[in-house]
Amino acid sequence: MKYNKNMRIPEKIKRFYNGLSKKRKVIFWTCIGIFSLSIIRISVWYATKGVSTSSRYYLKKLYSQNPEEKKFAIYEVGRMGLNQSIPELEKILRQEVSPDIKRAACWSIGRIDKEKLVALLDTTEKETKEIVMEALLKLDRNNISILLDRFSTEDEETKFKIIAWAEKSKDRDVYLELLKIGEMKEETISVRKHSLEIATKNLRFIDTESTLWNIYYNDPEKEMKEFAHTLIKELKEKK
Repeated sequence: MKYNKNMRIPEKIKRFYNGLSKKRKVIFWTCIGIFSLSIIRISVWYATKGVSTSSRYYLKKLYSQNPEEKKFAIYEVGRMGLNQSIPELEKILRQEVSPDIKRAACWSIGRIDKEKLVALLDTTEKETKEIVMEALLKLDRNNISILLDRFSTEDEETKFKIIAWAEKSKDRDVYLELLKIGEMKEETISVRKHSLEIATKNLRFIDTESTLWNIYYNDPEKEMKEFAHTLIKELKEKK
């Protein structure tokens, strides 16, 4: 069979194929089919093997005595969403001394299952609880709403931290929640005053005026009345 040197590859293949006998054409397509299936099987095997090996590798490294290696593995199991790592991550959170590793564990737990992380707010000691709160906000700043929903159940020190995180949110709805806290008579005066101070600093006077006048006229605490009146005067001067 003769070929022109200038002939294109597809045309050469076509000429070659047309020159085959019927029996050889069957053999040709059988070989193509076997080759294609082999490529697909190899690709699937390699991809599956890669994920499985990677998962096992990082799960094993959670037990590493090397802090940096362990921390990297913690972040990786979270990034990969490995549910089977959660029991060990919770154990790390309870037993680890390093705040950095605790933060990594919290982040990964929240990345895999946010509700698991939220539940830890009720089951951990104070230092770890703060790390859990920080992790929630690091995962999504809108999680500040979770902390505000449980505001009344926290101790005063934690409440001030939540207010500080709320201030950084730059979210009008969050500042309105702080304004509501400022009205809550069951809260301590220091918490109420701080909440009002942050809220009025970040909201328009029109959003805060009725709340401040309500405190001034109806609050049983003289100190709150005076504070509300002071804020009203300061805000009016800025208008």
